[in-house]
Amino acid sequence: MTIVNTEHGHKVEFNQEKHVYIHNSEYVVGTSTILGKLASPMLENWKISNQVNALKDEMERQGIPLDKIDSIVINAKTNARKQNDGILSIGSMVHKYCELWVKNQPFTEPDNPVVKGCFDKFKRFWTKNKLKLIESEKILYSERGFCGTVDLIAEDAEKKLWLIDIKTSKGIFVNMIHQLHAYKLSYEEQTGKKIHKMYVVRLPKDNADFEARQILYKKEHIKAFLGLLHCHKSELLFNESVRQYNKLKKGKKNVSK
Repeated sequence: MTIVNTEHGHKVEFNQEKHVYIHNSEYVVGTSTILGKLASPMLENWKISNQVNALKDEMERQGIPLDKIDSIVINAKTNARKQNDGILSIGSMVHKYCELWVKNQPFTEPDNPVVKGCFDKFKRFWTKNKLKLIESEKILYSERGFCGTVDLIAEDAEKKLWLIDIKTSKGIFVNMIHQLHAYKLSYEEQTGKKIHKMYVVRLPKDNADFEARQILYKKEHIKAFLGLLHCHKSELLFNESVRQYNKLKKGKKNVSK
């Protein structure tokens, strides 16, 4: 458990294992959870389930035995899970190496060629822009009701602050843009310091080109993030009303008995 006393007078606890933030003994939603509202997990699972069922129906139509179909689906799901775990592992390792390097802390060079390639590309970006580390893995708390952890805050030769988020994805997507705007909003609110530049540093896990894309501040992007935050708060209110309704309904049934 990490405990942080923020610059604007708040105490925030962060549970790394569960990846949850706590303020005043209550859970505070993280930026990743908020951005998940862009694509409902239930809807995505429903789409995947429909696709799997369509494939099973087609294999059955082609005369493949049911036990063989079941074996194929199970193996495919297992392989997909292993591949996803590998991707997450690479991302976390690259993050860690970058953090150790910018902090001038000792480490052993990576053996994994994919991790080493990503790491080397990051070092070239950092050196080229003559960046100096100000903060890393900084926990942010916004009084609007959300938390987050920003990868890096750096300073360039002109003393301007850069907010840098490291990604090992196949592309740069709109939810990343919303996330950077949320970090900028909460960092400036918390510290009173101005973020001059925002960057998504994408470290591809193959031979694709390294990408460091500057993200320009747009009011529409922060409005979009705050809209998602309001959706989250609305969902919490709805869930509480359902809980109270079910509790009341259960109480009435017990009385009638």
